[in-house]
Amino acid sequence: MKKERASLQARRRKYGYLFTAPFILGALVAIVYPIILSLVYSFGDVKATSAGYDISFVGIENYKWIFTVDASFNRTLVSTLKDTALNVPVVIIFSFFLASVLNSDFKGRGAARTILFLPLIMNSNIVMQILNSDAVRDNIEQKGSANTAVFSGVFAGFLEQLNISEGLTNLLTSSVDNIDNILAMSVIPIIIMLAGLQSVPKSVYEASYVEGATGWEVFWKISLPIVSPMILVSAIYCIIDSFTSVSNSLISRVKEECFTNLDFGIGSAMAWAYLLVVILIVAFVYLIINRYVSYSD
Repeated sequence: MKKERASLQARRRKYGYLFTAPFILGALVAIVYPIILSLVYSFGDVKATSAGYDISFVGIENYKWIFTVDASFNRTLVSTLKDTALNVPVVIIFSFFLASVLNSDFKGRGAARTILFLPLIMNSNIVMQILNSDAVRDNIEQKGSANTAVFSGVFAGFLEQLNISEGLTNLLTSSVDNIDNILAMSVIPIIIMLAGLQSVPKSVYEASYVEGATGWEVFWKISLPIVSPMILVSAIYCIIDSFTSVSNSLISRVKEECFTNLDFGIGSAMAWAYLLVVILIVAFVYLIINRYVSYSD
């Protein structure tokens, strides 16, 4: 009996490898091989020739060049880090707020949840090509920038009346100016946090209110601790999404260096240096937020 069971498990394992073989081969050819090749390029001087390309090993000279000689790499990297540092906290707070609202009972909740998926739909290639056409883009930029400027000015005046500090006012108004990107980045975190909130039995909230807890106490003692693992996941997702966005200026710089200037050595060095910075930032954020995450069954 044990031999038959072992034989059945062996056959299932063999069929599993058989069905996953196309994905494994595709990953090796389309992902792993280009990654290794780009790492080799980053330590070499790559020259295009009639026969393909010629590479000569130069050590870490490419990395020295992008950090000490190139005039725009450090500036673009700092600008990218600054934008991410400003956008991610706003996205997390905004996502948690909307997830809390959508988790409550109100009329039209289904329609409101459906609308939140529109940014995902807008990322489809066909819709993006339409939006990127000259006529549509010009119309959106003219009307959108005018409306945003008016609202941003009114919002700034409101904050000044509340005696909000100038630094915080600039931060909030810049977030208003960047509201379209913040909305697009918030879709997945909202879904993640909403799933976390929905996993809490309603009896837990009912029991807390029966015991006399206020809404503020329920937020700090129940909602926030339960959703804290989701906040960690959402923060890491937002950081990676921001660093790998197609609108990222540093990504555009790497593409320009590789495919416009055909300098694959410098472009690969930029990509790997950027990847190392992203890994360090994600690890740092994980270590910081994970200290305050509450894991419970």
